[in-house]
Order: sequence, then structure tokens, then C-alpha cells
Amino acid sequence: MLSNTDLLNHIRQTTEMGRDGIDMVMEYAEYKPFRDALQDQKAEYSKLYRAADTMLRVRGGEPQELSAIARLSSELSSSMKTMRDHSTSKIAEMMIQGNTRGMTKSLQCLDQYSGEDKEVKALAEKLLRTEEANIEQMKPFL
Repeated sequence: MLSNTDLLNHIRQTTEMGRDGIDMVMEYAEYKPFRDALQDQKAEYSKLYRAADTMLRVRGGEPQELSAIARLSSELSSSMKTMRDHSTSKIAEMMIQGNTRGMTKSLQCLDQYSGEDKEVKALAEKLLRTEEANIEQMKPFL
């Protein structure tokens, strides 16, 4: 079962991965509406990250940084995919895949959450809604 600390660290790491992923493809996002959508998503991830970080620290939890292996794996994957095709459609597809993985992991974490902290649970649910909204926002760019 996951504790408050575990779930908040999951939120921190997921939003950090989202921001990093957006940063990795932003140089290829030449179409202004697409670029604006990515910037909006990055801003929302930053808000969620700060909220999770604050809640974690207030509750006396220890922040766990994103592993170097996860970060490197994501960077390599993004680099390889964008080297082959850095069209708006391909990047939108990559963003949808990333958000889908994030949603899957978030749903698993929520299912395993043993805490009763309504604020922590609400923040995790907000992350899920954000990831769903991000997917919907990317669909027109496919």
C-alpha cells in the first residue's frame, strides 16, 4: 500500500517527467498553436509539481528525485523518435503516449493508496484529469 509520501512523490516525479518531455521536444514545435498547447501543459505540470512538493514537505515527507535511469531512458527515447520524425503529428503522438503511461501509473498508485488524506488524493485525481485533458488537447495535432 502507498502512503501519502509515496503518492506525493509519484505526483512530483510524474509531473517532472512531463515537464522534461515537453522541454525535449519544444525545439521542434514550430507550429504556434501546438507550441502554445505544450507550454500550457508544462505550466500545469509545474503547478502540480509545486503543490505536491509543498504538501510533501508540510507532511514531513522526504522528496525522492526522478531516477537518473528513468530520465536518461526518456531522453534517449525522445531523441531517437524525434530524429526520425519531428513533425507536429509525431510529437503529439509521443505526448499522448507519455500521458497515457502517466495515467496508467497514476491509476495504479491511487488504487494502492492507503492514506486518508483528502488533499493528497484530490491532487492525485487532479493529475489524472490533467493527463486526460492533455491527451484531448493533443488529438487535433495528430
